[in-house]
Order: sequence, then C-alpha cells, then structure tokens
Amino acid sequence: MAVNKTINKRTNTHGAMRNCIEYVLRQDKTSELSTYVTGPYRHDEINYDLVYRIFLEEKKMWDKDTGRMYAHNIISWHKDEQITPEQALEFGKEFAETWFSGFQTLVAVHKDKDHIHCHLVTNSVSYEDGRKLHNTRKDLERMKQLTNQMCRERGLAVAEKGKHFDGSQIEKGEVVAWSKDKYNLFRQQVKDSFVADCAMAVLKALENCISKEKFIEKMKQFGWNVN
Repeated sequence: MAVNKTINKRTNTHGAMRNCIEYVLRQDKTSELSTYVTGPYRHDEINYDLVYRIFLEEKKMWDKDTGRMYAHNIISWHKDEQITPEQALEFGKEFAETWFSGFQTLVAVHKDKDHIHCHLVTNSVSYEDGRKLHNTRKDLERMKQLTNQMCRERGLAVAEKGKHFDGSQIEKGEVVAWSKDKYNLFRQQVKDSFVADCAMAVLKALENCISKEKFIEKMKQFGWNVN
C-alpha cells in the first residue's frame, strides 16, 4: 500500500530548496545506493550541494530563478508491505520519470522509520523547454491513480477508502489519516480534549521541523514529551 503525499510548504526560496535537498540526502536516513537523479546530472557522486547547484544552474539557464523552486513528494509504504529499499528506489525512479518527465528529480529512499518511504524533490523548471512545473487538484488525483496502478503492476497492496492495510474495515471514529475536515474538527475541540490538544501541537510542530530532534524539541515547547 503506497501513499503519495505532496508536501505543501514554502518552496519559493533558494534556502528552502537547499534545506529540503540536504534533509532528503542526510546520511543517517539514506545511503548513496538508495539515491538517484533523473534527467541531466553529470556527477558520479550524489550530495546535497551538487544537486542544489545542478537545479540552480537549470533555472538560471532559462532565466526562471524566481517563484516556486521545487516540488516535494513522499511515497510511503505500510510497515507490513513486502518491499525492499531497492524496489522502493526503482518505484520512485519510474514514478519520477513518468509523472515529472522533462524535470530533474532527486529520488532518495529513507529507511530510518518502521516503514520504507521514498522522497522525490523535483526541480520546478524543465530541462527540456524551460516550462515551469504546475500541478492542479485534478493532477493530484491522477498522481494517486498512477501510484495505485504501479502498485498493482508489482503485486503490492492498494489503499482502499475505509479499510486498513489488511483489508479490515476502519471503525467509525478511528483516526488513521489527516484531512482538512479532521484538522478543523480537532481545532474546534482543542479546549475540551487532550487528544485534540496533542494533535494540534503535532501539526504546528510539523510546520517548522525537518528532523526528529527538532520535532521533539518543538513538542516540549508545547508541553508534550515524545517517546
């Protein structure tokens, strides 16, 4: 079961792009064997400084070094899914070369959690014709459909609405994923529920944290200890 999530954070500065690339390529989260760059990349080594400069050079070549700098997607698999890091990397490469065709994409598999997940950081300017990357709400739905199709082709589980990974029904009131409706519901109940208070603290902390350590530190500022 793969979930393809688009990260909607500020992506319109060089610093944001550099920080994202640096985080995705951190040695404690991935290895060089689990990384790849689609499109033109003339270096044998993959590190955050080289990837950042390659992305920047492409933008300057087309005189499009302003506005949105990059797109960031995370494809995550359930902890019980039978997929290896090598297979996850091939999945990420195929998705990037299909969906982000014509755009340089950094692909990196992380295995520092109990589930394998693949980060895709895509340059917002095409190396083919200089067009800017743009995804509509309909495109996000098509992105989900492509992810599911690729899972089926590999014999992997496909996410079904209202069901767990094992196919069992999700009970009414059970929270398993975030949505705008759930966010607003928790915000309204925050004064009356410690669960809602915790949920809001988590969401606020995630807005500004790019590492586990920073997240734990931020949660402590909100009065919560993280195990």
